[in-house]
Amino acid sequence: MFSLVSTFKIAHRVSMLALAALCGIAVIAGMLLWQGHMEARYRVAEETLIERDGVLAALEDGLHESRLHQRDFLLTRDMKPVGQFDQTMDQIRQSLSHLEGSATSQARTRLEALAEGAVVYSDSMKALVAKNRELGLTPAEGLEGAMRNGVHSIEKLVDVVANAEIRASMLMMRRHEKDFILRREAAYVTKHAAEVETFKALVKLEYRPGAERQRIMDALEIYTASFRFYAAAVLEEEKARETVASAYSALLPVVAEISTNYRQERDASALANSAAAERTVSIVVALIALTVVSLFAGVYLIGRSITRPATAITGAMRRLADGETEFAVPGLQRGDEFGAMAHALEIFRQAAIAKIELEAQALVARQQAEAEKVRFQLEAESEAQARLMQATTGLAAALRRLAGGDLSFELNEPFAPDFEALRHDLNQTIRQLDAAMSGVVQSSVAINGGSQEISESAADLARRTEQQAASLEETAAALDELTANIRISAERAVEARAVAHSADKDANRTANLVVDTVSAMEKIEQSSGKIGNIIGVIDEIAFQTNLLALNAGVEAARAGEAGRGFAVVAQEVRELAQRSARAAAEIKALIQTSGTEVKEGARFVRETGAALSRIGGSVKTINGHIEAIAAATHEQSLGLAEINTAVNHLDQGTQQNAAMVEENNAASAMLAGETARLKELVHQFRLSDVEARGYGGREAA
Repeated sequence: MFSLVSTFKIAHRVSMLALAALCGIAVIAGMLLWQGHMEARYRVAEETLIERDGVLAALEDGLHESRLHQRDFLLTRDMKPVGQFDQTMDQIRQSLSHLEGSATSQARTRLEALAEGAVVYSDSMKALVAKNRELGLTPAEGLEGAMRNGVHSIEKLVDVVANAEIRASMLMMRRHEKDFILRREAAYVTKHAAEVETFKALVKLEYRPGAERQRIMDALEIYTASFRFYAAAVLEEEKARETVASAYSALLPVVAEISTNYRQERDASALANSAAAERTVSIVVALIALTVVSLFAGVYLIGRSITRPATAITGAMRRLADGETEFAVPGLQRGDEFGAMAHALEIFRQAAIAKIELEAQALVARQQAEAEKVRFQLEAESEAQARLMQATTGLAAALRRLAGGDLSFELNEPFAPDFEALRHDLNQTIRQLDAAMSGVVQSSVAINGGSQEISESAADLARRTEQQAASLEETAAALDELTANIRISAERAVEARAVAHSADKDANRTANLVVDTVSAMEKIEQSSGKIGNIIGVIDEIAFQTNLLALNAGVEAARAGEAGRGFAVVAQEVRELAQRSARAAAEIKALIQTSGTEVKEGARFVRETGAALSRIGGSVKTINGHIEAIAAATHEQSLGLAEINTAVNHLDQGTQQNAAMVEENNAASAMLAGETARLKELVHQFRLSDVEARGYGGREAA
């Protein structure tokens, strides 16, 4: 590894270290940006799922509203709920189209099935409305109006009939008719047909063939035919109701299945995004650790690649200064600045060897030459030695300062001309090292600043995540309270519905009692009329008896003494007839008064019956509204429970994100600490640049 690093120049090594640090920061920043992008995508997906859930909830509410409109139509026989039903179905179709636009193939299949079911439901409702129109939306319209006209026609003819059995048979037919209208059972149609045959037999016994019997039979035929048509239409309408109910019931499981699939898809998306967030945090922490380790390894390798050759060359110079020449100069094979220094030191060593050889030659020359030549040679040798000592001493001092990390100096003292190039090379090497280490200092400061910004951003993100978690927790608590209140409202609506059912039953029983009371009052009124007729006959008999007694008295008076006893009896009979006439008159007056009061009471009872009927209708309407409120409240309770569950899932995800942000914050703090250690290592070098010193370079000794 050191041999590979030694092939680069020192400036290139420091640039590689700075480039590696910048790459690490860029990778970490990229991962953070990618994490932010993924969180944005998750928020968009979450908003899409929430919007889809809202559309599905609106669709479910629309189905419930359509059911309420159907019931309102059946209760009120008004076309306004039908228009509201059509508008609701149009909204349901729009919701289905919106959901199909963003649905998967599997979900689109379910939505298409739901759309087909909605079409069947709408068509069955149209058939039900058509059948009710055929029956008549008011008592005077349709088959019901025709049947009522037929009933009134035959009742007018039967009211004048003296035969009580015929009137009783007519009442029995009306009773079967009313039972069928109330219960809608085919058995009452059969009973009605049997009673019709009984009525025909009684009419045939009462009337001989003729116009009167034919009128009754024709009116009966119109009534029975209209009742048959009405009964058949009612049974078909009942089947239409069952068809509508089954079509509506078939939609509910499909909607529930779609809602369950959407909920599962939302939960799966939340789990996938949570796993992606955890994976991103783990990758970021691993990259931070890898970057720190790589920076430490790079600093260590580059520092060792600088200090080891500098120490080796310093030792070689020291040995050369001590006069030792029998050694190999280290670093000759290097291609960096230390290689150049080693080549220069090799020149010094060769020069020292040459000097030794020259000394030996000078010694031989001194022995052979004259004394002056010897003296001259010694002076030349001394001068050369001084120049060599000056150069080696300056180089040794410079290398010692370089080995100590001092890059803020230059060799300004000139060397001998032979060694001046060496001094310039050494000064150039020191300047390049100084520039390279200044770049390292600036890079370490940039890394420190970046790590501090990352740490501050992570702390800010942790704070915002904690605030978001607190807000979600408060929202979840508010939804719990709202769900509890709606559940209580649903229970109260169920209780109110039970009370309304009881009131409806009581109103129906009271209405029946009023009908029976009215019938009894009518019978009393009829009996009072008959008694009045009988009293009239008694009054007439008393008058005739009075006349007969008066004639008998006159005849007895004509008979003289013989008719006196008969005259007394005639007088007694006359007085008795007069008393009978007075009593009959009093009874007639009382009966007339009673008849008036009975008529007034019957009128009051009829008005009471009409008021109770209206009350019963209002109670039924209130009961329908209460049932609608109870159903809507129950559905709202279920919807809020699902929303509460979704908010709890969001709260859990936010808590997990907060924990991940805390881990990211700890990793950023660790990066800041390691960057500070890198700064301390770089500060071991003494630099000449004033700005680099300001970043923490140590001062010159």
